[in-house]
Amino acid sequence: MPQPTNALKTVPVTDKQELLFYIAAHCPDYIIRIATNSRFTYKGLIRTIGKLKTEEVILVVQITGDRNDVTNNYVHLSLQSITAVELIEPADVLNILSLGKAITGDHYEPTGKLAVQREFQSFSTTIFDTHSVQVGVPVMELPADGLQLSRVLKTTQKIKAAIIELFKEEDARTSWKDRYSKISFVNKDTLAVTAANDTVEISFAFDNIHAPEIPVTELTRMLMEVL
Repeated sequence: MPQPTNALKTVPVTDKQELLFYIAAHCPDYIIRIATNSRFTYKGLIRTIGKLKTEEVILVVQITGDRNDVTNNYVHLSLQSITAVELIEPADVLNILSLGKAITGDHYEPTGKLAVQREFQSFSTTIFDTHSVQVGVPVMELPADGLQLSRVLKTTQKIKAAIIELFKEEDARTSWKDRYSKISFVNKDTLAVTAANDTVEISFAFDNIHAPEIPVTELTRMLMEVL
């Protein structure tokens, strides 16, 4: 099954050397196609990759046929001659392209707008009941998709827990009371916390079910910066 494009957007960029070393070490049975600066292409399995004393990286590929059958033919290539690397139907392209660092998102079950709206109300009342701080009911343009709504709900719960933990500090409670009384959620690719007038705005990939979960430690740091 093809990986979603929006999931690929979350993968950090790696250079061809890192990519080829990772494939050789962790995915030796994955077929790749290599294009070179001499306009030749080779399809096969990485059998050897390493650095010479001159720091030049050398790659040995065992060639595969049209039906991906392994032949007894090999090609010896310098990394400098390689211009492109194509992965042939990899089982987990996100894991390969991230060099094993891809973060799997949470599991989501479809939910409805009413459940999210109830959680928004709980967000406000729970924080007030716990710390006597009025943060307001989160304002957000909700998506229509049930899985996306589930992610919004779970993310809201994590933000609520982070704020409750932050408000254990008297300085944080006092600062919020003096400055803010409203909160809004905005769907964007990256996490950010900004403040304007009496409102704190939290931007995050609220509706991207393929993105990593909200980093609570980073969120707390950003909240402290606006207090």
